[in-house]
Amino acid sequence: MRIIAVLPWLVALVLAQAGPTYTVQRGDTLFSIAKRHDTTVEILMRLNNLSDATLNVGQVLQLPTQTVQHTVQRGDTLFSIARRYGSTVQAIQQENNLEGTTLSLGQVLRIPQVRVVSPSNPAPTPNPNPPGGVSAGLTNPTPLPNPTPPQPAPEPAPQPQPSPPPSQPLDTDYDPTHPLILVVLKYLGLPYVFGASSDRAVDCSAFVQQVFAEVGIKVPRTSREQWAAFSTVQGAMRQGDLVFFSFGGRQIDHVGIYLGRGVFAHANSYGSRVVIESLDSPFYKRVYRGAKRVEALSAQQP
Repeated sequence: MRIIAVLPWLVALVLAQAGPTYTVQRGDTLFSIAKRHDTTVEILMRLNNLSDATLNVGQVLQLPTQTVQHTVQRGDTLFSIARRYGSTVQAIQQENNLEGTTLSLGQVLRIPQVRVVSPSNPAPTPNPNPPGGVSAGLTNPTPLPNPTPPQPAPEPAPQPQPSPPPSQPLDTDYDPTHPLILVVLKYLGLPYVFGASSDRAVDCSAFVQQVFAEVGIKVPRTSREQWAAFSTVQGAMRQGDLVFFSFGGRQIDHVGIYLGRGVFAHANSYGSRVVIESLDSPFYKRVYRGAKRVEALSAQQP
């Protein structure tokens, strides 16, 4: 009986040490969970050893709990501090009620620290039925031609009949070790500032330019120049394709990087930082204008 009485206490102790958790519900996304719990997609992915944004109903996610203190030294920036501690610029700003990115020597910051899961811990079981690829067309006002619909099976005849054309290819080329994906994750949480292009802040096209520069590919500076420079994607998109939007309703004025499985990364002027979001969002469907492929990136992949 004494052992039985102790067991509930041990269970409670283990749960307390494990930190807060969240059980995924139907309709949840990493972005919605991060927003609800005042954290970021990057922190949730690193904390739970997630290689992509796919979630399963009932999956239990660890939420961040730990904070550490850092005294600002000469040369420190919010971005460099965030990278050092495995946190994000936005999380540090929220934790310390900072409105900007200016720091003072000797200033003491509370850093929301990510407890990275060790490689020995198994990653969550992937969804056995991942969603299909996202069409490059979406709600493009100048839609791409649709694939030819399958033809009914021909009647037996002496002459061979053409086989039906293949259906839209699925987004099966997702690779969490893709070099571009690894670079994008480094930028999550970096502040958005219109016209900026530095390690302290970027705008949408500067984010794209800097990410591609880190893998040795030069792209133009502005979203309109990037739109004009590359070929239109036909069919399903691949990791690293550029996705373009028109918030103003006329010309191209926003760009992001497609990461696979329906999500893209971009420097979001509304969220004021680099984030990962879904292309299926009604807002982005409405302003989406098309996708372009950087062939130099495709040439680098086997």
